[in-house]
Amino acid sequence: MSENNNNHNNNNNSNNNSNNNINNNSNNQCDLPENYKELVTTGKVEKLILSPSSSLDRPKTLPPKSQEEVLKHQREYEEIQKKAKKTLEREAKEKEKLDAIRKEKERSLIDARKIWEEDIIPVWEKNSKKRDIKKIKELSWRGLPPAVRGKIWRLCIGNDLRVTDELFNIFLGHANNAYNKTTSPPLKSSLSTSSKSPNINIDLRQANNSIHHSRSPINISTDGEDDVLDLETTNMALILQDIQDTFPSLMIFQKGGPLHSDLIDVLGAYICYRPDIGYVPGMTFLAAMFLLNMEKADAFLSLSNHINSVCFLPFFRQDQSGIPKYLAAMDSTVEALTPPLHKHFKEIGISAKNYLVDWITTLFSKALPLDIATRIWDLVFIEGEIFIYRTALSILRYFISDLIQATYDECIDLFNKLPQRKISEDKLFEEIQSIVLDQKKFDKLLEK
Repeated sequence: MSENNNNHNNNNNSNNNSNNNINNNSNNQCDLPENYKELVTTGKVEKLILSPSSSLDRPKTLPPKSQEEVLKHQREYEEIQKKAKKTLEREAKEKEKLDAIRKEKERSLIDARKIWEEDIIPVWEKNSKKRDIKKIKELSWRGLPPAVRGKIWRLCIGNDLRVTDELFNIFLGHANNAYNKTTSPPLKSSLSTSSKSPNINIDLRQANNSIHHSRSPINISTDGEDDVLDLETTNMALILQDIQDTFPSLMIFQKGGPLHSDLIDVLGAYICYRPDIGYVPGMTFLAAMFLLNMEKADAFLSLSNHINSVCFLPFFRQDQSGIPKYLAAMDSTVEALTPPLHKHFKEIGISAKNYLVDWITTLFSKALPLDIATRIWDLVFIEGEIFIYRTALSILRYFISDLIQATYDECIDLFNKLPQRKISEDKLFEEIQSIVLDQKKFDKLLEK
């Protein structure tokens, strides 16, 4: 009898719970959309489960989902799907837009190459004074076609030093001696195979000044030949170390890369050709950029004449009377065109010496992405040295929101980590175009 009563009570409780659930469901349904209410009332709500196995995956220790909970999750899932769809559509449109821009650039470069090869370069090679400067500058702002870039760079840089292939081979032989002394065991062949360089920690400026040479790059005295070879060996060791950090993402200049030996050849020949300058950190980037666009003998010629230019030579000779003039001119330019940033820099102790030297000795090839740096090189060679300072100022303006509230250490960190920052090529060049600097006025700043 007692057992029957218990069963009767349990049934009543069960019915009460069911009634409560129905009442609760009815109340909750008031907040549901009409299509969901119909699914609940008809008992078809289980069709809304996110995946066939979702109910099976639910831990056994948890009670089954209510219909309202299933509906809630379904609505959340649908919202996620909508957002994902919108994201995919937006990304597809952006990709389509970028593809269209890329194709347009490719067509533009193809057309530009024809103009360069047929109309500009032949005239330039015959008589540089008759070249169409206006047309050259206009075309250069679009970016030089890769097929003619190396030739145009050489034409812009010139060959005031009268470097020849024969001269390159002579100093390449000297470089081979320095290389053999640097590597262990010594090599009898050319520079094309390299061993791991010894770990030499030496002050570069002290090494370059440890022996006094004639300022003529070719007229090298035979006195103290051992000292000369020691200095060349020291420079070669530094080159081998720095090559590992030169455009590492390309993996073509590091040991085993296709241009590794060519880079050693060009730099090795240069330090033997110009012992009065020797190796200066940053030269690996310069030589590498030239090698990406021309053969190694031409790269040696271009590197030698580029460094010998009036605005670059003081930085490579570490001329303590010449460098401060350029740094002061840059500081004055920042003050004139970006006064708030100059004021902040002055308060925290930042000046051009904290960023400009590295940008000039590498010509931005270390600080900027390769494709952007390449376009900068195009315009520096065609527009002249003033473009260096326009570019430097544009970089400061590009990051002004970060720099103007940064501490000294944070500014230095930003300058050092520029290669890791995302930079829009279009925005940067828009910034450069907006900056107007007059070469004559800048020259007056250098005279102060």
